[in-house]
Amino acid sequence: MKTSTLAVLGWLRDRADDISSAFTLGWSHTALWLKAAAVIGGLATAATLLGWAGSLGLQAAHALPWPTQKVADPTGLLATIDQPVRHYLNTHTAQLPVTATTAYALWQAIGALALILGFFRSSGGRILWLLWGALTVAMVFTATPAPGREVAAAIAALGWAGLSLLALRGISLSPTALINVHVPAPPTPPAPQIHATIHVPHQATTPPVLKPFDPQQPPSLN
Repeated sequence: MKTSTLAVLGWLRDRADDISSAFTLGWSHTALWLKAAAVIGGLATAATLLGWAGSLGLQAAHALPWPTQKVADPTGLLATIDQPVRHYLNTHTAQLPVTATTAYALWQAIGALALILGFFRSSGGRILWLLWGALTVAMVFTATPAPGREVAAAIAALGWAGLSLLALRGISLSPTALINVHVPAPPTPPAPQIHATIHVPHQATTPPVLKPFDPQQPPSLN
């Protein structure tokens, strides 16, 4: 019993040392179990915050005056787009946990968010805006009765294109002018030439051999 207690106390002491080392040595020298606990805790916290923010967003969406039937629409253009979208969502959410009202509020909120982000030149917002508009036109085309289907889809596409002037501002479809500047390569330097020179040492002249003077011998004429 005493041995097991000492083992537990030693293990706890080691874990406390790991925590103390994490504060003093930094993340790179932190124990692996602490890194795993930090990552799992961070993901759980992020998921909780996202769920809380999503619920608040849906409550705020339900609290706002989203339904467009209350909006004056003398031309009927807005109803031409809105009513098929409502009908499509009512038909295709009957077997889903989400209600048609929530799906309609989410559709409007995503469209407004994508428009704002696209206006501020967010690439993700512009991609979301393109997807949202394409799906909206598809819903209008599908849920509108056959005689006026093409006209309703064209009105939805024109309205989407008009708002795209704000969401996609700054994007130019003209081809970018490319200027091709040809820079000639520097000339190749000539190959080095190697000249072999052989130096022959100069032989010194042998001095004449002097003989002893003999008075009886006549002098040489040379």
